[in-house]
Amino acid sequence: MRRGFKVLLWIVLGPMALLLLLGLAWLACNGRWADADPQPVPPELLPQAVTLAPQDNAFFDAQGLRAPQGEAPNAWGQRSWRGEVSGEAGLLALPSGEDWNCNAAKEDCVARWRTAAAGLKAQMANASLFGERCKALAARPSFQEPAPVRRPRPPGSSSFEALALPQFGGVTHCMRWLQIEAVLAPDAQRAEPSWTRADALLRLFASGSQTLLGQAVGWATVMRHQQLLAQWAARQPGGAALPAAWRAPLPARLLQPRLWMAAESHFQRETDGDQMFDMEPNPLHAWASRHSLGHLPQLTIQAMSAYWLADMRSFGHLQGPALARQVRGKPDPEVSWWRFLRWRNTVGHVLVEVARPAFEGYALRQADLVLSQAALDLSQQLNVLPAAERADWWQRQMLDAGIRERLNLEGDALTVRTWRGEVEAAHAAPLRFPLRPG
Repeated sequence: MRRGFKVLLWIVLGPMALLLLLGLAWLACNGRWADADPQPVPPELLPQAVTLAPQDNAFFDAQGLRAPQGEAPNAWGQRSWRGEVSGEAGLLALPSGEDWNCNAAKEDCVARWRTAAAGLKAQMANASLFGERCKALAARPSFQEPAPVRRPRPPGSSSFEALALPQFGGVTHCMRWLQIEAVLAPDAQRAEPSWTRADALLRLFASGSQTLLGQAVGWATVMRHQQLLAQWAARQPGGAALPAAWRAPLPARLLQPRLWMAAESHFQRETDGDQMFDMEPNPLHAWASRHSLGHLPQLTIQAMSAYWLADMRSFGHLQGPALARQVRGKPDPEVSWWRFLRWRNTVGHVLVEVARPAFEGYALRQADLVLSQAALDLSQQLNVLPAAERADWWQRQMLDAGIRERLNLEGDALTVRTWRGEVEAAHAAPLRFPLRPG
């Protein structure tokens, strides 16, 4: 009987003791004491530092475009960036509506705006101060977007709320203002100043944006602006061509992923420590956060940086077809729950896998800029030819194979099959760059 009792005791207590030892071993490998030593961030993953004085940086003018009447946009933008202003009270109202928000990728905005000219002009007259600020912003010489900075964080708030994030809605409204002003001008000569300001604003923004948000706004703005130019040029008299300055190559920093990859990795490093415990922690969360059980901050950050660094060195300095080929040729990650399980830094490794830089879609959007640039330039060369000669001219053009296979001359338009459209069904339709009737 006694022997049987001992066997039963071993059967019951043995697994419990084993589990206890296993738990203690896991704790030994997953407390703050088990974390790695801090390592310097690889230089490639450091965001670009701002070298301009705040009053000379058009970034703050952009943040202050909607500043209340009587406020200086730059000074108000600086206060906004520091978190010293809040709410919408007193901010300038912006034009809006379906006509204002016309998407050149889906319809002929030149035709729509000219049909709705009276309503658009009335909106712009009511927001004339905003329009003047847009023109002043376009004339500024330098723009440098700072990386998100951490502000003092109120207890119980999200870590993301402690980061200053830029507001670019005013910039996109400025672009739309200048575009509509150009389209509604009575002739090309009087439209030219507005188109020139729009081009200057676009290139100013492209010269200094570095976050993923800022760059993505730049990509979308470029694509729509170039289609608008093509739509407007198609309605100009024969022989007229867009000035070469409006078709000049875009800055490499807008075409290559390296800047937003560095800024995005910086954003992850800034927010990682709070991702698991950032909303009004209960006692268990507070205890786990205090002891970092299962989440070793340094190991987590170093693993994230390793992923970013590998992608940076793989395609961070590429653009156009080369960028698209490299991104599309990247092997898909292993589809298995086992890849989430690690003995050491268990929770941190889950964060790494969830936040792993799976940003290929953004890189493809960036690669599409080269297609759009080529389409605009070629459409202007086709515009000066009689319609009967265009097909033969098109066949003789020597283009990069990666660009040539995605452009097609279809009657009265040059069409573009984007790389983005292959991974996002909503953007699968080819983009149209209309040609002047022959």
